[in-house]
Amino acid sequence: MLNKLALSGIKHRMRDYTVLFSGLMIASAIFYMFMSLATNQAFLSSNSPAAATSFIFGFGIVLLAIITIVYVNYANTFLLSMRQKEYGMFMMLGAKSSKISRMIFIETFAIGAISTIIGTLIGIVATGFVSRWLIGMLDMQVKHFSSFYLPALIWTFVFFIVIFMFSAIRNSVSLRRTKVLTLLNRDSQPVKIKRNGVLKAVQAVLGLILLAIGYFTMWFSGNNPGAIYLGIPVALVTIVGGTYLTINSFVTAVILMLKRRVNYSQKGLNNFTLSQLSFRINDYTKILSMVSIMFALALGAITVGLGFNNQIDNVVNGQNYYDVQVTNPDAAQQKRLKDLNIDKKVVYNYKTDGKKVYYRTSEFKKQPIGYSQINVKTMQSKLGTTSDIKKNSNAQYELMNTRLPETRGMQTEFVSDQDYNAINSKETSTVLIKTNSFKDNLSEIKAISKAEIKSYPALKNAGGDKYSAYTLINGFFSGLEFMGFFLGIAFLAMLASCLMFKILSGANGDVKRYNMLYKIGTKQKMLRATINKEIAVLFAVPAILGIIHVLIGLQLFVKLLYKPYMNIEIPFAIFIVLYLGYYFLTRYLYKKIVLK
Repeated sequence: MLNKLALSGIKHRMRDYTVLFSGLMIASAIFYMFMSLATNQAFLSSNSPAAATSFIFGFGIVLLAIITIVYVNYANTFLLSMRQKEYGMFMMLGAKSSKISRMIFIETFAIGAISTIIGTLIGIVATGFVSRWLIGMLDMQVKHFSSFYLPALIWTFVFFIVIFMFSAIRNSVSLRRTKVLTLLNRDSQPVKIKRNGVLKAVQAVLGLILLAIGYFTMWFSGNNPGAIYLGIPVALVTIVGGTYLTINSFVTAVILMLKRRVNYSQKGLNNFTLSQLSFRINDYTKILSMVSIMFALALGAITVGLGFNNQIDNVVNGQNYYDVQVTNPDAAQQKRLKDLNIDKKVVYNYKTDGKKVYYRTSEFKKQPIGYSQINVKTMQSKLGTTSDIKKNSNAQYELMNTRLPETRGMQTEFVSDQDYNAINSKETSTVLIKTNSFKDNLSEIKAISKAEIKSYPALKNAGGDKYSAYTLINGFFSGLEFMGFFLGIAFLAMLASCLMFKILSGANGDVKRYNMLYKIGTKQKMLRATINKEIAVLFAVPAILGIIHVLIGLQLFVKLLYKPYMNIEIPFAIFIVLYLGYYFLTRYLYKKIVLK
Protein backbone atom coordinates (compact mmCIF):
# COMPACT_ATOMS: atom_id res chain seq x y z
CA MET A 1 0.00 0.00 0.00
CA LEU A 2 2.81 2.38 0.90
CA ASN A 3 4.59 1.60 -2.34
CA LYS A 4 1.42 2.35 -4.32
CA LEU A 5 0.83 5.60 -2.40
CA ALA A 6 4.41 6.77 -2.94
CA LEU A 7 4.38 6.03 -6.66
CA SER A 8 0.91 7.56 -7.12
CA GLY A 9 2.27 10.70 -5.43
CA ILE A 10 4.91 10.94 -8.14
CA LYS A 11 2.33 10.35 -10.87
CA HIS A 12 -0.12 13.00 -9.65
CA ARG A 13 2.61 15.62 -9.18
CA MET A 14 4.41 14.86 -12.42
CA ARG A 15 4.00 18.44 -13.65
CA ASP A 16 5.70 19.78 -10.51
CA TYR A 17 8.45 17.17 -10.83
CA THR A 18 9.29 18.07 -14.44
CA VAL A 19 12.14 20.38 -13.45
CA LEU A 20 13.39 17.79 -10.95
CA PHE A 21 13.34 14.90 -13.40
CA SER A 22 14.90 16.89 -16.23
CA GLY A 23 17.72 18.12 -13.98
CA LEU A 24 18.54 14.66 -12.63
CA MET A 25 18.41 13.11 -16.11
CA ILE A 26 20.87 15.70 -17.43
CA ALA A 27 23.15 15.06 -14.44
CA SER A 28 23.26 11.30 -15.05
CA ALA A 29 23.62 11.79 -18.82
CA ILE A 30 26.61 14.12 -18.38
CA PHE A 31 28.17 11.81 -15.80
CA TYR A 32 27.94 8.89 -18.24
CA MET A 33 29.38 10.99 -21.09
CA PHE A 34 32.40 11.89 -18.96
CA MET A 35 32.87 8.34 -17.67
CA SER A 36 32.74 6.94 -21.23
CA LEU A 37 36.05 8.77 -21.77
CA ALA A 38 37.58 8.64 -18.29
CA THR A 39 37.18 4.87 -17.74
CA ASN A 40 38.19 3.86 -21.28
CA GLN A 41 41.93 3.26 -20.82
CA ALA A 42 42.35 1.98 -24.39
CA PHE A 43 40.92 5.26 -25.69
CA LEU A 44 43.06 7.44 -23.41
CA SER A 45 46.31 5.60 -24.12
CA SER A 46 45.84 5.45 -27.90
CA ASN A 47 44.61 9.04 -28.36
CA SER A 48 46.81 11.02 -26.01
CA PRO A 49 50.62 11.34 -26.12
CA ALA A 50 50.64 12.71 -22.57
CA ALA A 51 51.43 10.15 -19.87
CA ALA A 52 49.49 12.19 -17.29
CA THR A 53 46.18 11.99 -19.18
CA SER A 54 44.78 9.13 -17.07
CA PHE A 55 45.93 10.91 -13.92
CA ILE A 56 44.19 14.15 -14.99
CA PHE A 57 40.98 12.30 -15.85
CA GLY A 58 41.12 10.60 -12.44
CA PHE A 59 40.95 13.98 -10.73
CA GLY A 60 38.28 15.00 -13.24
CA ILE A 61 36.16 12.10 -11.98
CA VAL A 62 36.63 13.28 -8.38
CA LEU A 63 35.64 16.84 -9.29
CA LEU A 64 32.61 15.74 -11.32
CA ALA A 65 31.53 13.42 -8.48
CA ILE A 66 31.64 16.35 -6.02
CA ILE A 67 29.68 18.56 -8.41
CA THR A 68 27.09 15.83 -8.99
CA ILE A 69 26.68 15.18 -5.26
CA VAL A 70 26.04 18.88 -4.62
CA TYR A 71 23.63 18.95 -7.56
CA VAL A 72 21.68 15.90 -6.32
CA ASN A 73 21.63 17.40 -2.82
CA TYR A 74 19.80 20.47 -4.18
CA ALA A 75 17.41 18.20 -6.08
CA ASN A 76 16.79 16.20 -2.91
CA THR A 77 16.05 19.35 -0.92
CA PHE A 78 13.66 20.49 -3.65
CA LEU A 79 11.86 17.13 -3.55
CA LEU A 80 11.47 17.19 0.24
CA SER A 81 10.22 20.79 0.25
CA MET A 82 7.48 19.92 -2.25
CA ARG A 83 6.11 17.01 -0.23
CA GLN A 84 6.73 17.99 3.39
CA LYS A 85 3.34 19.66 3.87
CA GLU A 86 1.58 16.59 2.51
CA TYR A 87 3.61 14.31 4.79
CA GLY A 88 2.74 16.55 7.73
CA MET A 89 -0.96 16.13 6.97
CA PHE A 90 -0.56 12.32 6.89
CA MET A 91 1.13 12.40 10.29
CA MET A 92 -1.50 14.73 11.74
CA LEU A 93 -4.19 12.26 10.62
CA GLY A 94 -2.50 9.48 12.57
CA ALA A 95 0.03 7.91 10.21
CA LYS A 96 3.12 6.61 11.97
CA SER A 97 6.35 8.43 11.29
CA SER A 98 8.06 5.13 10.45
CA LYS A 99 5.51 4.47 7.70
CA ILE A 100 5.89 8.00 6.33
CA SER A 101 9.68 7.59 6.43
CA ARG A 102 9.39 4.40 4.43
CA MET A 103 7.11 6.11 1.93
CA ILE A 104 9.49 9.01 1.35
CA PHE A 105 12.39 6.54 1.07
CA ILE A 106 10.53 4.71 -1.71
CA GLU A 107 9.58 7.93 -3.46
CA THR A 108 13.10 9.42 -3.34
CA PHE A 109 14.74 6.21 -4.51
CA ALA A 110 12.13 5.69 -7.27
CA ILE A 111 12.67 9.20 -8.63
CA GLY A 112 16.43 8.70 -8.54
CA ALA A 113 16.29 5.29 -10.22
CA ILE A 114 13.89 6.39 -12.98
CA SER A 115 15.83 9.58 -13.77
CA THR A 116 19.17 7.71 -13.72
CA ILE A 117 17.99 5.02 -16.13
CA ILE A 118 16.44 7.51 -18.56
CA GLY A 119 19.35 9.94 -18.16
CA THR A 120 21.92 7.22 -18.86
CA LEU A 121 20.06 6.20 -22.02
CA ILE A 122 20.04 9.86 -23.07
CA GLY A 123 23.77 9.96 -22.26
CA ILE A 124 24.47 6.98 -24.53
CA VAL A 125 22.50 8.56 -27.40
CA ALA A 126 24.05 12.00 -26.78
CA THR A 127 27.55 10.50 -26.64
CA GLY A 128 27.01 8.83 -30.01
CA PHE A 129 25.53 11.94 -31.60
CA VAL A 130 28.15 14.38 -30.24
CA SER A 131 31.05 12.06 -31.13
CA ARG A 132 29.83 11.51 -34.70
CA TRP A 133 29.18 15.23 -35.14
CA LEU A 134 32.63 16.22 -33.85
CA ILE A 135 34.46 13.52 -35.81
CA GLY A 136 32.65 14.48 -39.01
CA MET A 137 32.90 18.25 -38.58
CA LEU A 138 36.57 18.35 -37.53
CA ASP A 139 37.78 15.41 -39.64
CA MET A 140 39.07 13.61 -36.54
CA GLN A 141 40.62 10.15 -36.33
CA VAL A 142 39.59 8.72 -32.96
CA LYS A 143 40.51 5.17 -31.90
CA HIS A 144 38.86 2.78 -29.42
CA PHE A 145 35.89 5.03 -28.65
CA SER A 146 32.34 3.75 -28.36
CA SER A 147 29.17 5.57 -27.34
CA PHE A 148 28.14 2.47 -25.37
CA TYR A 149 30.85 1.50 -22.89
CA LEU A 150 29.81 -1.04 -20.25
CA PRO A 151 32.25 0.00 -17.46
CA ALA A 152 31.00 3.61 -17.77
CA LEU A 153 27.40 2.39 -17.59
CA ILE A 154 28.13 0.30 -14.47
CA TRP A 155 29.98 3.15 -12.75
CA THR A 156 27.12 5.56 -13.49
CA PHE A 157 24.48 3.21 -12.08
CA VAL A 158 26.53 2.39 -8.97
CA PHE A 159 27.37 6.04 -8.28
CA PHE A 160 23.79 7.30 -8.57
CA ILE A 161 22.27 4.34 -6.71
CA VAL A 162 24.61 5.00 -3.77
CA ILE A 163 23.82 8.74 -3.83
CA PHE A 164 20.07 8.22 -3.91
CA MET A 165 20.26 5.53 -1.20
CA PHE A 166 21.92 8.08 1.09
CA SER A 167 19.48 10.81 -0.02
CA ALA A 168 16.49 8.58 0.72
CA ILE A 169 17.87 7.67 4.16
CA ARG A 170 18.61 11.32 4.88
CA ASN A 171 15.07 12.37 3.89
CA SER A 172 13.56 9.66 6.07
CA VAL A 173 15.65 10.62 9.12
CA SER A 174 15.03 14.36 8.56
CA LEU A 175 11.28 13.82 8.35
CA ARG A 176 11.14 11.72 11.53
CA ARG A 177 13.01 14.39 13.48
CA THR A 178 10.81 17.25 12.28
CA LYS A 179 7.68 18.23 14.22
CA VAL A 180 4.30 17.97 12.48
CA LEU A 181 3.50 21.70 12.91
CA THR A 182 6.88 22.61 11.42
CA LEU A 183 6.14 20.47 8.36
CA LEU A 184 2.70 22.04 7.92
CA ASN A 185 3.93 25.63 8.30
CA ARG A 186 7.42 25.41 6.74
CA ASP A 187 6.45 27.88 3.97
CA SER A 188 5.41 30.44 6.60
CA GLN A 189 8.58 30.09 8.67
CA PRO A 190 10.87 33.16 8.57
CA VAL A 191 14.42 32.58 7.40
CA LYS A 192 17.06 34.05 9.69
CA ILE A 193 20.09 35.44 7.93
CA LYS A 194 23.17 35.45 10.11
CA ARG A 195 25.73 38.12 9.31
CA ASN A 196 29.25 38.17 10.72
CA GLY A 197 31.45 40.93 9.33
CA VAL A 198 34.68 39.56 10.82
CA LEU A 199 33.98 36.07 9.43
CA LYS A 200 33.27 37.50 5.97
CA ALA A 201 36.53 39.45 6.04
CA VAL A 202 38.49 36.34 7.00
CA GLN A 203 36.74 34.40 4.23
CA ALA A 204 37.63 37.11 1.69
CA VAL A 205 41.34 37.06 2.60
CA LEU A 206 41.49 33.26 2.77
CA GLY A 207 39.61 32.96 -0.57
CA LEU A 208 42.10 35.24 -2.34
CA ILE A 209 45.05 33.36 -0.82
CA LEU A 210 43.68 29.98 -1.95
CA LEU A 211 43.02 31.30 -5.48
CA ALA A 212 46.55 32.74 -5.63
CA ILE A 213 48.02 29.37 -4.57
CA GLY A 214 45.89 27.55 -7.15
CA TYR A 215 46.83 29.94 -9.96
CA PHE A 216 50.53 29.79 -9.10
CA THR A 217 50.38 25.98 -8.97
CA MET A 218 48.86 25.81 -12.47
CA TRP A 219 51.47 28.21 -13.85
CA PHE A 220 54.32 26.30 -12.21
CA SER A 221 52.99 22.88 -13.33
CA GLY A 222 52.62 24.11 -16.90
CA ASN A 223 56.21 25.33 -17.05
CA ASN A 224 57.54 22.29 -15.14
CA PRO A 225 55.64 19.23 -16.45
CA GLY A 226 57.20 16.96 -13.83
CA ALA A 227 55.26 18.80 -11.10
CA ILE A 228 51.85 18.11 -12.66
CA TYR A 229 51.17 15.08 -10.44
CA LEU A 230 51.31 17.31 -7.37
CA GLY A 231 50.08 20.49 -9.05
CA ILE A 232 46.72 19.16 -10.29
CA PRO A 233 45.41 17.99 -6.87
CA VAL A 234 46.69 21.15 -5.14
CA ALA A 235 45.05 23.39 -7.78
CA LEU A 236 41.82 21.36 -7.56
CA VAL A 237 41.49 21.84 -3.80
CA THR A 238 42.65 25.47 -3.58
CA ILE A 239 40.67 26.82 -6.55
CA VAL A 240 37.42 25.10 -5.52
CA GLY A 241 37.81 26.33 -1.92
CA GLY A 242 38.96 29.79 -2.98
CA THR A 243 36.04 30.16 -5.40
CA TYR A 244 33.51 29.28 -2.69
CA LEU A 245 34.98 31.68 -0.11
CA THR A 246 35.41 34.51 -2.64
CA ILE A 247 31.82 34.32 -3.87
CA ASN A 248 30.44 34.01 -0.33
CA SER A 249 32.36 37.05 0.93
CA PHE A 250 32.82 39.47 -1.95
CA VAL A 251 29.33 39.20 -3.48
CA THR A 252 27.78 39.81 -0.06
CA ALA A 253 30.09 42.80 0.49
CA VAL A 254 29.20 44.32 -2.90
CA ILE A 255 25.46 43.90 -2.24
CA LEU A 256 25.73 45.58 1.18
CA MET A 257 27.79 48.41 -0.32
CA LEU A 258 25.15 49.03 -3.00
CA LYS A 259 22.36 48.96 -0.43
CA ARG A 260 24.10 51.69 1.56
CA ARG A 261 24.29 53.90 -1.53
CA VAL A 262 20.91 55.59 -1.18
CA ASN A 263 21.03 57.16 -4.66
CA TYR A 264 21.16 53.69 -6.19
CA SER A 265 19.22 51.50 -3.76
CA GLN A 266 16.19 53.81 -3.52
CA LYS A 267 15.81 54.06 -7.28
CA GLY A 268 12.94 51.95 -8.65
CA LEU A 269 12.99 48.38 -7.29
CA ASN A 270 16.77 48.26 -6.80
CA ASN A 271 16.43 47.85 -3.04
CA PHE A 272 14.07 44.89 -3.55
CA THR A 273 16.48 43.32 -6.06
CA LEU A 274 19.45 43.77 -3.71
CA SER A 275 17.43 42.34 -0.82
CA GLN A 276 16.47 39.33 -2.95
CA LEU A 277 20.13 38.74 -3.82
CA SER A 278 21.21 39.27 -0.21
CA PHE A 279 18.55 36.78 0.91
CA ARG A 280 19.60 34.23 -1.72
CA ILE A 281 23.39 34.51 -1.67
CA ASN A 282 24.01 32.22 1.32
CA ASP A 283 21.86 29.53 -0.30
CA TYR A 284 23.36 30.14 -3.75
CA THR A 285 27.05 30.22 -2.83
CA LYS A 286 27.57 26.48 -3.38
CA ILE A 287 25.77 26.41 -6.72
CA LEU A 288 27.51 29.57 -7.98
CA SER A 289 30.90 28.18 -6.97
CA MET A 290 30.10 24.90 -8.68
CA VAL A 291 28.91 26.63 -11.85
CA SER A 292 32.04 28.84 -12.00
CA ILE A 293 34.25 25.71 -11.80
CA MET A 294 32.20 23.98 -14.50
CA PHE A 295 32.25 27.17 -16.59
CA ALA A 296 36.06 27.15 -16.38
CA LEU A 297 36.21 23.43 -17.21
CA ALA A 298 33.84 23.74 -20.16
CA LEU A 299 35.41 26.86 -21.63
CA GLY A 300 38.91 25.59 -20.90
CA ALA A 301 38.21 22.22 -22.53
CA ILE A 302 36.87 23.82 -25.72
CA THR A 303 39.74 26.34 -25.81
CA VAL A 304 42.32 23.55 -25.41
CA GLY A 305 40.50 21.48 -28.05
CA LEU A 306 40.75 24.42 -30.44
CA GLY A 307 44.40 24.78 -29.45
CA PHE A 308 45.09 21.20 -30.54
CA ASN A 309 43.20 21.92 -33.76
CA ASN A 310 45.49 24.92 -34.38
CA GLN A 311 48.44 22.68 -33.51
CA ILE A 312 47.49 20.34 -36.35
CA ASP A 313 47.55 23.18 -38.89
CA ASN A 314 50.81 24.54 -37.54
CA VAL A 315 52.64 21.20 -37.59
CA VAL A 316 51.25 20.23 -41.02
CA ASN A 317 52.35 23.55 -42.52
CA GLY A 318 55.79 22.92 -41.08
CA GLN A 319 56.06 19.61 -42.96
CA ASN A 320 55.15 20.73 -46.49
CA TYR A 321 55.07 24.05 -48.29
CA TYR A 322 52.77 22.88 -51.08
CA ASP A 323 49.25 21.61 -50.36
CA VAL A 324 49.00 19.41 -53.47
CA GLN A 325 51.48 17.51 -55.61
CA VAL A 326 50.46 15.61 -58.74
CA THR A 327 52.65 13.55 -61.05
CA ASN A 328 51.79 13.59 -64.79
CA PRO A 329 48.18 14.74 -64.19
CA ASP A 330 45.58 13.25 -66.53
CA ALA A 331 42.36 14.97 -67.60
CA ALA A 332 40.48 13.88 -64.44
CA GLN A 333 43.21 15.23 -62.17
CA GLN A 334 43.40 18.47 -64.17
CA LYS A 335 39.68 18.93 -63.57
CA ARG A 336 40.10 18.35 -59.84
CA LEU A 337 42.95 20.86 -59.73
CA LYS A 338 40.67 23.52 -61.25
CA ASP A 339 38.29 23.12 -58.26
CA LEU A 340 41.00 24.36 -55.88
CA ASN A 341 41.42 27.97 -54.79
CA ILE A 342 44.97 28.26 -56.09
CA ASP A 343 47.38 30.79 -54.61
CA LYS A 344 50.55 29.54 -56.32
CA LYS A 345 51.23 26.90 -58.98
CA VAL A 346 54.59 25.62 -60.25
CA VAL A 347 55.56 22.79 -62.62
CA TYR A 348 58.93 21.02 -62.46
CA ASN A 349 60.12 18.35 -64.92
CA TYR A 350 62.78 15.75 -64.30
CA LYS A 351 64.48 12.80 -65.98
CA THR A 352 66.36 9.84 -64.51
CA ASP A 353 68.99 7.44 -65.76
CA GLY A 354 68.42 4.95 -62.93
CA LYS A 355 71.16 6.44 -60.76
CA LYS A 356 70.48 10.16 -60.67
CA VAL A 357 67.50 12.49 -61.06
CA TYR A 358 68.11 15.52 -63.30
CA TYR A 359 66.30 18.88 -63.10
CA ARG A 360 66.59 22.01 -65.25
CA THR A 361 68.31 24.80 -63.30
CA SER A 362 66.42 27.36 -65.41
CA GLU A 363 63.02 26.14 -64.12
CA PHE A 364 63.92 26.99 -60.53
CA LYS A 365 65.17 30.45 -61.53
CA LYS A 366 61.86 31.17 -63.26
CA GLN A 367 59.80 29.48 -60.50
CA PRO A 368 61.50 29.65 -57.07
CA ILE A 369 60.56 26.58 -55.05
CA GLY A 370 58.81 26.90 -51.72
CA TYR A 371 60.09 25.06 -48.66
CA SER A 372 59.03 24.68 -45.02
CA GLN A 373 60.80 24.09 -41.74
CA ILE A 374 59.62 23.58 -38.17
CA ASN A 375 61.26 24.24 -34.82
CA VAL A 376 60.72 21.02 -32.86
CA LYS A 377 61.09 22.82 -29.52
CA THR A 378 58.53 25.56 -30.10
CA MET A 379 56.60 23.68 -32.84
CA GLN A 380 56.62 26.93 -34.81
CA SER A 381 56.61 26.57 -38.60
CA LYS A 382 58.38 28.83 -41.07
CA LEU A 383 57.91 29.07 -44.85
CA GLY A 384 60.25 30.43 -47.50
CA THR A 385 61.24 30.27 -51.20
CA THR A 386 64.56 29.91 -53.00
CA SER A 387 65.78 29.87 -56.60
CA ASP A 388 69.19 28.40 -55.67
CA ILE A 389 68.06 25.03 -54.35
CA LYS A 390 71.62 23.68 -53.97
CA LYS A 391 72.21 25.94 -50.96
CA ASN A 392 69.03 25.01 -49.10
CA SER A 393 68.76 21.55 -47.50
CA ASN A 394 65.06 22.03 -46.56
CA ALA A 395 64.16 22.81 -50.17
CA GLN A 396 66.17 19.82 -51.42
CA TYR A 397 64.43 17.48 -48.98
CA GLU A 398 60.97 18.78 -49.85
CA LEU A 399 61.72 18.52 -53.59
CA MET A 400 62.84 14.93 -53.11
CA ASN A 401 59.47 14.06 -51.49
CA THR A 402 57.57 15.40 -54.52
CA ARG A 403 59.00 12.61 -56.70
CA LEU A 404 57.69 9.07 -57.11
CA PRO A 405 58.94 6.71 -54.33
CA GLU A 406 61.29 4.70 -56.58
CA THR A 407 63.31 7.83 -57.43
CA ARG A 408 63.53 9.43 -53.98
CA GLY A 409 66.70 7.60 -52.98
CA MET A 410 68.56 8.73 -56.10
CA GLN A 411 71.00 11.62 -56.11
CA THR A 412 69.60 14.95 -57.33
CA GLU A 413 71.50 16.98 -59.95
CA PHE A 414 70.65 20.35 -61.50
CA VAL A 415 71.79 20.79 -65.09
CA SER A 416 71.57 23.28 -67.95
CA ASP A 417 68.82 23.08 -70.57
CA GLN A 418 71.30 21.73 -73.13
CA ASP A 419 72.51 18.92 -70.86
CA TYR A 420 68.93 18.15 -69.80
CA ASN A 421 67.76 17.79 -73.42
CA ALA A 422 70.69 15.46 -74.12
CA ILE A 423 69.47 12.94 -71.53
CA ASN A 424 67.71 10.13 -73.38
CA SER A 425 64.95 9.08 -70.98
CA LYS A 426 61.27 9.67 -70.32
CA GLU A 427 60.37 13.02 -68.80
CA THR A 428 58.20 13.15 -65.66
CA SER A 429 56.18 16.26 -64.81
CA THR A 430 55.37 17.31 -61.22
CA VAL A 431 52.66 19.90 -60.55
CA LEU A 432 52.89 21.62 -57.13
CA ILE A 433 50.07 23.82 -55.83
CA LYS A 434 49.69 26.03 -52.78
CA THR A 435 46.07 26.95 -52.05
CA ASN A 436 44.74 29.95 -50.16
CA SER A 437 43.83 27.60 -47.26
CA PHE A 438 44.62 23.92 -46.77
CA LYS A 439 41.61 23.48 -44.45
CA ASP A 440 39.12 25.17 -46.76
CA ASN A 441 40.22 22.98 -49.68
CA LEU A 442 40.57 19.78 -47.64
CA SER A 443 37.84 17.76 -49.37
CA GLU A 444 39.26 18.52 -52.85
CA ILE A 445 42.83 17.85 -51.68
CA LYS A 446 41.72 14.51 -50.22
CA ALA A 447 40.13 13.49 -53.55
CA ILE A 448 43.29 14.45 -55.47
CA SER A 449 45.53 12.53 -53.02
CA LYS A 450 43.37 9.39 -53.29
CA ALA A 451 43.39 9.57 -57.10
CA GLU A 452 47.18 9.97 -57.05
CA ILE A 453 47.57 6.85 -54.88
CA LYS A 454 45.28 4.93 -57.24
CA SER A 455 47.49 5.87 -60.19
CA TYR A 456 50.74 5.22 -58.27
CA PRO A 457 50.07 2.57 -55.54
CA ALA A 458 53.64 2.89 -54.17
CA LEU A 459 52.65 6.33 -52.78
CA LYS A 460 50.26 4.71 -50.28
CA ASN A 461 52.99 3.77 -47.82
CA ALA A 462 55.63 6.25 -48.98
CA GLY A 463 53.60 9.42 -48.28
CA GLY A 464 55.44 12.67 -48.87
CA ASP A 465 52.52 14.91 -49.80
CA LYS A 466 50.84 17.31 -47.40
CA TYR A 467 47.64 15.29 -47.08
CA SER A 468 49.65 12.25 -45.94
CA ALA A 469 51.37 14.41 -43.31
CA TYR A 470 47.98 15.81 -42.27
CA THR A 471 46.53 12.30 -41.88
CA LEU A 472 49.43 11.23 -39.67
CA ILE A 473 49.46 14.36 -37.49
CA ASN A 474 45.67 14.56 -37.31
CA GLY A 475 45.65 11.01 -35.98
CA PHE A 476 48.14 12.05 -33.31
CA PHE A 477 46.24 15.14 -32.09
CA SER A 478 42.64 14.15 -32.86
CA GLY A 479 42.17 12.25 -29.61
CA LEU A 480 43.18 15.27 -27.53
CA GLU A 481 41.11 17.59 -29.69
CA PHE A 482 38.10 15.26 -29.37
CA MET A 483 38.45 15.12 -25.58
CA GLY A 484 38.52 18.92 -25.37
CA PHE A 485 35.45 19.59 -27.49
CA PHE A 486 33.50 16.60 -26.13
CA LEU A 487 34.06 17.49 -22.47
CA GLY A 488 33.43 21.18 -23.15
CA ILE A 489 29.99 20.44 -24.60
CA ALA A 490 29.20 18.05 -21.72
CA PHE A 491 30.20 20.53 -18.99
CA LEU A 492 28.32 23.35 -20.74
CA ALA A 493 25.10 21.34 -20.59
CA MET A 494 25.77 20.46 -16.95
CA LEU A 495 26.51 23.97 -15.72
CA ALA A 496 23.52 25.51 -17.52
CA SER A 497 21.27 22.78 -16.17
CA CYS A 498 22.55 23.29 -12.60
CA LEU A 499 22.01 27.04 -12.56
CA MET A 500 18.63 26.89 -14.31
CA PHE A 501 17.46 24.14 -11.97
CA LYS A 502 18.50 26.04 -8.85
CA ILE A 503 16.86 29.32 -9.94
CA LEU A 504 13.63 27.71 -11.14
CA SER A 505 13.34 25.43 -8.11
CA GLY A 506 13.06 28.52 -5.89
CA ALA A 507 10.63 30.36 -8.16
CA ASN A 508 7.49 29.06 -6.38
CA GLY A 509 8.64 30.71 -3.15
CA ASP A 510 8.91 34.09 -4.96
CA VAL A 511 5.36 34.09 -6.32
CA LYS A 512 3.96 35.71 -3.16
CA ARG A 513 6.56 38.48 -3.18
CA TYR A 514 5.97 39.46 -6.80
CA ASN A 515 2.20 39.10 -6.31
CA MET A 516 2.38 41.56 -3.43
CA LEU A 517 4.35 44.06 -5.51
CA TYR A 518 1.81 43.71 -8.29
CA LYS A 519 -1.11 44.31 -5.92
CA ILE A 520 0.37 47.54 -4.53
CA GLY A 521 0.60 48.92 -8.07
CA THR A 522 4.05 48.02 -9.36
CA LYS A 523 4.05 47.91 -13.16
CA GLN A 524 4.80 44.67 -14.99
CA LYS A 525 7.64 46.43 -16.81
CA MET A 526 9.43 47.16 -13.51
CA LEU A 527 8.85 43.62 -12.25
CA ARG A 528 10.35 42.19 -15.42
CA ALA A 529 13.32 44.55 -15.16
CA THR A 530 14.10 43.50 -11.57
CA ILE A 531 13.90 39.81 -12.55
CA ASN A 532 16.29 40.47 -15.44
CA LYS A 533 18.79 42.15 -13.10
CA GLU A 534 18.55 39.48 -10.40
CA ILE A 535 19.07 36.55 -12.77
CA ALA A 536 21.78 38.47 -14.68
CA VAL A 537 23.82 38.80 -11.45
CA LEU A 538 23.41 35.09 -10.69
CA PHE A 539 24.67 34.23 -14.19
CA ALA A 540 27.43 36.88 -14.29
CA VAL A 541 29.21 36.01 -11.02
CA PRO A 542 30.26 32.44 -11.98
CA ALA A 543 30.98 33.52 -15.57
CA ILE A 544 33.47 36.23 -14.49
CA LEU A 545 35.30 33.91 -12.09
CA GLY A 546 35.20 31.08 -14.64
CA ILE A 547 36.82 33.25 -17.32
CA ILE A 548 39.61 34.23 -14.89
CA HIS A 549 40.15 30.54 -14.06
CA VAL A 550 40.45 29.71 -17.78
CA LEU A 551 42.85 32.52 -18.65
CA ILE A 552 45.26 31.44 -15.92
CA GLY A 553 44.51 27.70 -16.25
CA LEU A 554 45.75 27.67 -19.86
CA GLN A 555 49.24 28.03 -18.40
CA LEU A 556 49.03 24.27 -17.78
CA PHE A 557 49.38 23.77 -21.55
CA VAL A 558 52.22 26.17 -22.43
CA LYS A 559 54.63 23.26 -22.98
CA LEU A 560 52.11 21.11 -24.82
CA LEU A 561 50.49 23.64 -27.16
CA TYR A 562 52.00 26.20 -29.52
CA LYS A 563 50.50 29.54 -28.45
CA PRO A 564 47.63 28.22 -26.22
CA TYR A 565 46.02 31.68 -26.22
CA MET A 566 45.92 31.93 -30.02
CA ASN A 567 42.38 32.58 -31.38
CA ILE A 568 41.02 32.38 -27.82
CA GLU A 569 38.34 34.91 -28.74
CA ILE A 570 36.58 32.29 -30.91
CA PRO A 571 35.65 29.78 -28.15
CA PHE A 572 34.97 32.68 -25.76
CA ALA A 573 32.53 34.29 -28.19
CA ILE A 574 30.77 30.98 -28.95
CA PHE A 575 30.55 30.12 -25.29
CA ILE A 576 29.24 33.52 -24.19
CA VAL A 577 26.53 33.40 -26.89
CA LEU A 578 25.40 29.95 -25.68
CA TYR A 579 25.57 31.07 -22.05
CA LEU A 580 23.43 34.13 -22.84
CA GLY A 581 20.95 31.78 -24.53
CA TYR A 582 20.58 29.87 -21.26
CA TYR A 583 20.22 33.17 -19.39
CA PHE A 584 17.37 34.35 -21.61
CA LEU A 585 15.66 30.95 -21.37
CA THR A 586 15.95 30.91 -17.56
CA ARG A 587 14.54 34.37 -17.07
CA TYR A 588 11.68 33.59 -19.50
CA LEU A 589 10.72 30.44 -17.56
CA TYR A 590 11.12 32.25 -14.24
CA LYS A 591 8.76 35.04 -15.35
CA LYS A 592 6.22 32.46 -16.49
CA ILE A 593 6.15 31.10 -12.93
CA VAL A 594 6.22 34.26 -10.77
CA LEU A 595 4.35 36.84 -12.88
CA LYS A 596 0.67 36.91 -13.76
